[in-house]
Amino acid sequence: MKTKSLVCGIGNPMLKDDRAGIEVAERIETSDLDVDVEIIYGVGFEVNDKLMGYDDVIIIDAAKVGYPPGTITEVTIDQIFTDHNLVTSHAVTLGSTLKVGYDLFPDEMPKKLRIVLIEAEDYFEFTKECSPKVMAAIAKVVDMITEHFSRGEVCPLH
Repeated sequence: MKTKSLVCGIGNPMLKDDRAGIEVAERIETSDLDVDVEIIYGVGFEVNDKLMGYDDVIIIDAAKVGYPPGTITEVTIDQIFTDHNLVTSHAVTLGSTLKVGYDLFPDEMPKKLRIVLIEAEDYFEFTKECSPKVMAAIAKVVDMITEHFSRGEVCPLH
């Protein structure tokens, strides 16, 4: 049986570094990887609707948790609620949404879920271009995702 895979980019396409997840998803969408791609503009329950029915999912979102801009961090849903830096970021809303999905629809939510956060430098400038450090991180995350789905392996982020 074939694994059904998804890359989900989250962000605001009009805000500088908040569009990092969208940028990753757009690059994956133009690749020849055999994965579905979703772009979501918020972290509400729509996220769960998009993830249900998939076996292997990678979510990419920008974050502002205090690391140097462009830092790539992979977190679990549980870490979102226990790491002080993540609790004070908007990642906690994503974590809450996912937790509800797994509580209500455990058989429909992905068996493998990776949440990749890219540390933003500037969330507030209206532009369709990310800062240089975030752009470099985007390229690394695209490579990591490509490796993951090409070989079926979990690849290191650094």
